[in-house]
Amino acid sequence: MRIIAGINRGRKLETLEGLSTRPTLDGTKEAIFSSLGGMLPGFTILDVFGGSGALSLESISRGAKKAYILDNNLDAINIIKKNAQNLNSMKELTVLYGDYKQIIKRFDNSNMFDIIFLDPPFRLKVIDELIIYIIENDLLADGGYIVAEYPKEDVVQKDYEGYKVKLCRRYSSSEVLILEKE
Repeated sequence: MRIIAGINRGRKLETLEGLSTRPTLDGTKEAIFSSLGGMLPGFTILDVFGGSGALSLESISRGAKKAYILDNNLDAINIIKKNAQNLNSMKELTVLYGDYKQIIKRFDNSNMFDIIFLDPPFRLKVIDELIIYIIENDLLADGGYIVAEYPKEDVVQKDYEGYKVKLCRRYSSSEVLILEKE
């Protein structure tokens, strides 16, 4: 896995061995960031299931100013920090270890995010629940995006008041949904 564009273009990222994380494929990642406009100058990111940190680190490479990465796997947290150190991006990151349900409650509408990535382990069926939480707690800035990746066989709601579908497409074994706050 690698960074696709921006200041760290081409730099490799480490991932966890085994099945504990499922990295977003480069083609899928490129489609996501192309849909978001490529560069993300000054954006603030929330990455609810960090894994290797690839989505947040790609965002920082493309100009995001800050990323908050959550994960409940200590090995994943260590990989995220190692990748960030290798890319000299630690100062742009806040890495939070623990259960996403507890950590996400720390953020309120004073913590407005421009992009929120939701890429949980495929066994978790929490996309709809998290999108509803994000909307009800006003965590997303106007014009911001919720980017969700989930198994293509999962049925995920796509119609939310005040949001439009920017992208909904299948890639390999997953589907990507990007909602834009109007």
